[in-house]
Amino acid sequence: MIALFCAVALLAQAPVPSASPSANEVVFRALARLHSYGTPPYVVYMTVENGEYHRIAFRGTDEMMNDVTLPTGSTLPNANIYRAFVGPLSRSVHEAIATPTPSATAPAPALDLESTLKTIAVVSSRGHLYDVSVAGAETIEGHHVYHVALHPRRDPQQNALRDLWIDTDTYDVWRADYVTEPDVQLVGGEADLTVDFTTVGNYRIASSWIAVYHAPDLHTPVYRQLRVVRMAFPESLPDWLFDEPSYAKHLRDHEPDYLSDIFNKPPS
Repeated sequence: MIALFCAVALLAQAPVPSASPSANEVVFRALARLHSYGTPPYVVYMTVENGEYHRIAFRGTDEMMNDVTLPTGSTLPNANIYRAFVGPLSRSVHEAIATPTPSATAPAPALDLESTLKTIAVVSSRGHLYDVSVAGAETIEGHHVYHVALHPRRDPQQNALRDLWIDTDTYDVWRADYVTEPDVQLVGGEADLTVDFTTVGNYRIASSWIAVYHAPDLHTPVYRQLRVVRMAFPESLPDWLFDEPSYAKHLRDHEPDYLSDIFNKPPS
């Protein structure tokens, strides 16, 4: 986390941008804006896709998810437990925690756009990863945004970001595009993934996901859209919710549904 705040501190020392900021200036200011939001340790949220509702518990430290289909009964439901590619937060908590802490005596690092982009997406970032450019000015739901294009210099599967849409006034990230290999249990094949963000309380949150899958054995692409309809921020959740063997033991014991008090049924 210290490395992230160092990047923000360096940004504060940077020259005041011109009336037409460069792509670097736009993205650095977006990073500073993201860092100004809180990062909840846990999120429980409800999604809907084609009329099917899911309740998902998310742990920010490692981006593990506990995903169940709604409605559930009084006892623990069957759950899919996995690590998210793009979770509900607008920046990757896992990658932020995994960032090496610089030595207190080390000289201040040079401002490096490409290596700091890992705070937005779940990528393994080392060194210069992207060339960036402003592709134009657009409007998203009434918000004027810079469309910033990102071109990976190497390993495009690992460095999955492709586009960002950044507010011209607040520098909030409203949208991000990725290209990624999804979990084969879902659909399989490469996916173009678009995530939209909004502000919920003190947090910048993903509000919808749109994915277009291009599997080799599919005659036409598969389109999926998930939308968040409810969200809560518990201060703590038990670790067994995010560990398959531990969860299976609680399931075998027919324990009560731990999260039923947060929300258990789809909106009427």
